[in-house]
This record gives sequence, structure tokens and C-alpha cells, in this order.
Amino acid sequence: MSRGLLLVLLILLAPSGTPAFAAAEKNPSVPNEPNADLRLDVSGIGLPILRNGQVVNFVFVRARILLNPGLPRPEVDARDPFIREALIRSAYRAPLNAPNDYMAVDPKIFEAVLLREAKAVLGANIARSAHLRDQRPQKIVYAPRKSGSSAPPIQP
Repeated sequence: MSRGLLLVLLILLAPSGTPAFAAAEKNPSVPNEPNADLRLDVSGIGLPILRNGQVVNFVFVRARILLNPGLPRPEVDARDPFIREALIRSAYRAPLNAPNDYMAVDPKIFEAVLLREAKAVLGANIARSAHLRDQRPQKIVYAPRKSGSSAPPIQP
């Protein structure tokens, strides 16, 4: 008898749908279209810092690419690895750092290269702009001093 009573109470007290699902269905501000999120976050990329063609450091960057509507989200996500690879290849071809800065990429150079590579991979009308959000060097590397004295050692 107690199981039957418990079952009846659960049926009578159970709502027709959970509040979270009901709120999501009634809220028109949550878009369901494929182009709802018009940005692509690129993070965890280790870019080389070059001095005279030699790698002296790596900088780990976080960036954001703003997109125009045109590609569905799964298609953009599928092309993300190709943007990352193209960015790393570009960083090895031409340095993204300023000539005497071995602990950071130059934001203007980086954003221009990232936008160029994103347009090549996604399409010229899809990528709108690129922004560097954060960068962290792997180790501390000082630029050589001009007065002929030796530079501080590279710290791990």
C-alpha cells in the first residue's frame, strides 16, 4: 500500500516539464541558429620567438577571431585545427616578436597574421577581425645589451 501511495503522490506532484526546460523554451533571447556564436577562441598555442633564425623562447597565446555569419558552427569548429597549424607555420617563417623582445609577440603583427590565416582557412568574408587576449612566455629571456657586456643568462 505504501508503494502505491508513493507512486500516486509522485505522479500528482510531478510537473509536466522541468523549470529549466520550460524557461529555455519560452526565452527568445537564447538563439538556436547555427551562427549564434560569432567568435572563435584560439588558446593554448605555443608560438616560437626567433632570434637570427633560432628559437630562443616560446610564448603561449590566447586570441579571439570575430566572425561574420556564413558558416555553421560545426564547420567553423572543424576548421579550427587548420587555423592553428597555419598560424604556427607562419610564426616559424617570419618572427612574430619585436626585434629586441624575446618574451612576447608583437600584438599588431600577431593579429595581422592570425587574421590573414583565418581568412585563408575560413574564407575571406567569414573572418572579420582578430584580437590578442593574453600571452605568457615559457621562460625569461632578456635581449642582448648594446654596450658589449654579456646579457643576463636565460632563466628556465
